[in-house]
Amino acid sequence: MSAPNARRRREIRAELAVRDGARCWYCATEAEPDALTIDHLIPQSRLRTWLLAALVLACAPCNEAKADLLPQLLLRPAPGRFGPGLVAGGAPAA
Repeated sequence: MSAPNARRRREIRAELAVRDGARCWYCATEAEPDALTIDHLIPQSRLRTWLLAALVLACAPCNEAKADLLPQLLLRPAPGRFGPGLVAGGAPAA
């Protein structure tokens, strides 16, 4: 699948903000959807897709830190808690 044009990227970003909230999936920082980047959970070097199920919103620092890694290599959950993006910010772990 080829990369979407700018209009479609704006639509994807808006759809992801509705699905996941307008926050970085990794650090849970809230932002306007246009200030967040579209990140491929599984790097495009491993899986070339633009399906919404494979995409999340990320702030630029987190997206750059993740680079070509799988998300589990970036997320470092605190003991007894899920990592950012896996529970709402401030929510207690089950």
